[in-house]
Amino acid sequence: MSKFQIILLSVFGLFILIAVATFAFYRGSSSGMINVTIWGSLPYEDFNSLLASGVLAQDKNFQVSYVEVPESSLEKEFTEALAEGSGPDLIVLRQDQLWKNKSKLLAIPYASVGEREFTDTFAESGEIYLMSDGIYALPLVSDPLVLYYNRDLLSAGGIAKPLAYWDEIFKETGNLTKRDAAGNIVRSSIALGEFKNIANAKDIISLLLLQAGTPITAFSGGDLQSVLRANFGLSVAPAEAALEFYTQFSNPTKSFYSWNRTLPEAQTRFTSGDVAYYLGFASELRTLRSKNPTLNFSVVSAPQSRVSGKSLTVGRLYGISVTRGARDPQAALTAAWRLTSAPSAAALSKLMLLPPARRDLLSEKPTDTVLPIFYNSALQMKGWVDPSPKDTAKIFSDMIESVTSGRARISESVSKAHDELNKLIKN
Repeated sequence: MSKFQIILLSVFGLFILIAVATFAFYRGSSSGMINVTIWGSLPYEDFNSLLASGVLAQDKNFQVSYVEVPESSLEKEFTEALAEGSGPDLIVLRQDQLWKNKSKLLAIPYASVGEREFTDTFAESGEIYLMSDGIYALPLVSDPLVLYYNRDLLSAGGIAKPLAYWDEIFKETGNLTKRDAAGNIVRSSIALGEFKNIANAKDIISLLLLQAGTPITAFSGGDLQSVLRANFGLSVAPAEAALEFYTQFSNPTKSFYSWNRTLPEAQTRFTSGDVAYYLGFASELRTLRSKNPTLNFSVVSAPQSRVSGKSLTVGRLYGISVTRGARDPQAALTAAWRLTSAPSAAALSKLMLLPPARRDLLSEKPTDTVLPIFYNSALQMKGWVDPSPKDTAKIFSDMIESVTSGRARISESVSKAHDELNKLIKN
């Protein structure tokens, strides 16, 4: 064990003892001055506008400073800062970053915040923060995966309504995908089938996996494990069905072939007007508008499976957690509650043009044409326990590309991904 690891573990051990004693008396309020530091990758301008708003600024005992850290370096800088004793009191993490950083966070005991209280307050996607020993984050804001579509291309193809179910894409592709005389794709029905030039490929395949019936990972006897290879009583493993559906759109022998790895990145191609459907996050709305202000597009919920009978999507849920480096865990947790309260959550939602994570706010739909879709999608969001986002992206990329390149069959690719995911969890 390296000197760095020994120091880090020693620091964490000390924080655990302090935190247990502190949280034993916590129930949601703290007397005196509240002065905490928050780290996160949410935009500095948006978060500081929230902190400076009347919702929080009127409380002179509530002092919070926010530090924006790039998403790419957040986990690394967080770990190093904790080891040096200079870490933040609170940190904003996506739900897929929870498992890898769990040992650096403090759990809120259920004696302080009951499970029923939590589930009644926050949307179902937040339940990923519920663990056997407590609650590891309070949901802050949602960023669901939705379906953007080019209204002009659909009209030209004689399509009156955008996709609602995945199987509808098969009959629409003939009217939407166009090839030149040499067989090159010049316009695509949808960006599916590859990984490297589809920035949201991991999220899309996660959506298909969950809709097909596999939770991707699950707990068994308290231990996390992959369930990609499981059949769940079906004739074909859900993961195999999902992978087959996804990869067929990059197969030139299929009649609905519409994508390949030589094309520009999916979002860029959509804003250029060369893709009819684009699966992107709610947070991409501002980028899509700024890239091409004249693009005639709109948005609907992500397509669903007719077989499952459930409506679900995936997304990025941002939660605020108390760190093991918090100087005053009780004050930090009080601050977290204030930031996730209805007034604060509503203010942040408005600033970021994203749906909140609270049920009471999600029940009050906005009146414009876009946000109601985002709100409904936030209620339908599901997630899975991801042991390491960067590493699982590589596993999913290899799983997809081994099929599209012809190196392996569907079943072989799923089996390999299953084994690699279990290996990652154990390490």
